[in-house]
Amino acid sequence: MHLFFDIETTGLNVFENRIIAICIQRPDSDVPVTFYGEDERKIINQFWEAAEDSILFGFNSASFDIPFIIRRSIILGVRLKTFKQHFDLRKIANCFSYSNDKYCKGKLSDWALVLGYIPKTHNGENMVEFYNNKKWKEIKNHVEEDVFITKLLFNRLKDVDLI
Repeated sequence: MHLFFDIETTGLNVFENRIIAICIQRPDSDVPVTFYGEDERKIINQFWEAAEDSILFGFNSASFDIPFIIRRSIILGVRLKTFKQHFDLRKIANCFSYSNDKYCKGKLSDWALVLGYIPKTHNGENMVEFYNNKKWKEIKNHVEEDVFITKLLFNRLKDVDLI
């Protein structure tokens, strides 16, 4: 089973910050599933249950999302489940395997515009403010939009035979 996914955190430091939302979506579904709230352990457990035996597709997920989820799992003592495989669409779309330029431009919002989608939500920098003010709807909307854009990018990469 394939799953698109994205996470939102309160910052970049895995030892000081936490996961506040994880969204997953199957390729054959228009309905994302989002785990969010103050119970980080529950969010991570729900993700691992959903991701077990799946092929995961994310954006910047090899550098950030997967390591952050795994390290927070270790910190919180959450048992990890195994996923079959993982693909970071940022590496594929920005041609890292061809250029080895890890600083190549190409954020998810850049790709959204290329694909004709204008992001409607705030960016990840707003997540701490939203978390502190318990703006769960805004957090949920943002992570779901990122998964929607990831799915659009996956479809384009598949259309041009990069996946």
